[in-house]
Amino acid sequence: MSQSRRAFLSATLAAGAAAGLPRDLMAQAAEELKLATFVPPTHIIVARVLTPWAQELPGKSGGKLSVRMFPSMQLGGTPPQLYRQMSQGISDICFTLPGYTSGDFPMMALTELPGTATSAEDGTRKLWANFDRFLAREYQAAKVLMLWNSDTASLMSKNKPIRTLEDMRGLKIRTPSAAQSAQLEALGATPIDMPANQIYNNLDRGVVDAAMIPMSAAIDFKLIEVARYFTLNAPLGRSPFLVAMNRNRYDKLPADLKKVLDDTTGLSLSLKGAATYDHQNHEAIDAAKKDRETILLSEAERQRWINAFKPLIQKKVEEGEKAGLPAKGLIGAYGLIS
Repeated sequence: MSQSRRAFLSATLAAGAAAGLPRDLMAQAAEELKLATFVPPTHIIVARVLTPWAQELPGKSGGKLSVRMFPSMQLGGTPPQLYRQMSQGISDICFTLPGYTSGDFPMMALTELPGTATSAEDGTRKLWANFDRFLAREYQAAKVLMLWNSDTASLMSKNKPIRTLEDMRGLKIRTPSAAQSAQLEALGATPIDMPANQIYNNLDRGVVDAAMIPMSAAIDFKLIEVARYFTLNAPLGRSPFLVAMNRNRYDKLPADLKKVLDDTTGLSLSLKGAATYDHQNHEAIDAAKKDRETILLSEAERQRWINAFKPLIQKKVEEGEKAGLPAKGLIGAYGLIS
């Protein structure tokens, strides 16, 4: 058999085999994107935002684009490694918190300062309004698909209620990032870095006295089972959340598939994430009120906390400017300094 005929037969057989594949397998053979995260598949963002988004991609791409989820660190590693795993190509997409590796995102860390937003939606709109000018430089290895804020952080404690600034002093409190660790230090507490999925056991065993985390997470991580006191309105910063795709992987996609991703992500999908968090925040507060104590700081007490944060904000701006970052411009855009 001649070489040309052998090549023709091989191509024919391959085409016939492909024609016999189910549509979902053909989509995988085209472009399947691996999405990795540290949260379980029941997490509200995976269940209500990312899964519905992934389910619509095959239809919008003519069966040429699909997403396969790898929740709960199924690709290995630890939560702080997720962004780097994505940039190295271990995953194509990651869902993570930039705060888990704050040193890699110094400008993003400034958006976690207290007073930057009034809700998840407000914070999300501000993130996107300032992204191109101030934040994009930190994501050169990625195509940002979603970037949104959490609902307002709360303080969840097991044995000691937190009602005043004095109650914070000496407490060991879980924190998600270096930026929020600095806030706890400004209030006299001792921050303990810890991913969200480790809070339950460490709070239960007394490794930490309290956790600084949005109320929406109380449902996802079952924290109402272990915490007894919830301080709801402390003027704390809020975490940004991120879904990012490997830039090289994105750049190599055909133009039509890039357009599908562009049309289905960005600000619109980010606002869906923010709305999901804001809604679950209210659900969690209602659940906690059933048999736990919820605490609201008085306006005078809140002002004491705000005053305690003013030196921190000024310090972070000065540190950023000294490092050659446009920190003053970003914080000015957020209205924290004139």
